[in-house]
Amino acid sequence: MAEQGQYPEYWEADVVLRDGRTGHLRPVSPADAEALQAFHMRQSQSSIYLRFFTYKAKLSGRELKRFTNVDYRDRVAFVITLGSEIVGIGRYDRLDDPAEAEVAFNISDEHQGRGIGSILLEHLAAAARENGIRRFSAEVLPENRKMLSVFADAGYEVRRAFDDGVIALDFDIDPTEKSRAVMEAREHRAEARSVADLLAPSSIAVIGASREWGSVGYQLMEHIVEGGFTGTVYAVNPEAFELAGMVSYGKISEIPEPVSLAVIAVPYDQVQCVAGTRRGRREAPAGGQCRVRRRRGRAGAPAPPGALRPGQRHARAGTGVPGPDQHAS
Repeated sequence: MAEQGQYPEYWEADVVLRDGRTGHLRPVSPADAEALQAFHMRQSQSSIYLRFFTYKAKLSGRELKRFTNVDYRDRVAFVITLGSEIVGIGRYDRLDDPAEAEVAFNISDEHQGRGIGSILLEHLAAAARENGIRRFSAEVLPENRKMLSVFADAGYEVRRAFDDGVIALDFDIDPTEKSRAVMEAREHRAEARSVADLLAPSSIAVIGASREWGSVGYQLMEHIVEGGFTGTVYAVNPEAFELAGMVSYGKISEIPEPVSLAVIAVPYDQVQCVAGTRRGRREAPAGGQCRVRRRRGRAGAPAPPGALRPGQRHARAGTGVPGPDQHAS
């Protein structure tokens, strides 16, 4: 159980969205106030009305403080982020009955239909059970069909009542056979989509591509181009203007189109540099000072434990980032 008022880091998780992209779920904190305001101001008037039953162009300072200052026991909120951007938030507030809490959700207009609401509900229910809550309730406008579907499709036994123009819902959050099956099916579909770009990419970027014969970067480019890949291939090497008859880009963020698969051919200590992420696109740290070091041969010193974690972490941005643990070109 989370200590009251203490940030429960163990609740954080990487989550696979319905389209296969990876987001990061974590508890909200006071540091999220600015990002939450930006999220709110990106929402349409309709979405704001469906969430608050009224329109408000901005959240007040008092509202921001309430929404981002929680005790992780009686009041819990999760955000899902892509890069640094909040794309969904879900919360519960314990009611007078200590076994019941009211839930509410707000999903980015740009990212609706990606299963974000369902993921937030699953994690809120787990946190609530940990804190001794056994039942969720919610008030939803009848025209908010997407939110009604999230509750209906979650696998819980949802009870409904219509009162004064609002649909009142409540349901027990103890896992049922159906709710477990729904969660497993959702995860299976999302994970299958997540590897689609790895198995059948429409474009490939080789980070650390090289014209030096025998190097890993050279061999990767040769195998991809000569192997009959029919998609677009991009070479990324800040020290070259042209490679294999094509323009070489200094960093992956300079590529004019989205890349579905990035293959890394640099030493493990360079992975975090070349796979830096900002707003869902990969680039080197500020200023672009990311030097790709040249190294001959196929083998190198073994990577230390966890050496690939930077690449795994940056994969949240949406581009597949497999890569060997000891290469450069």
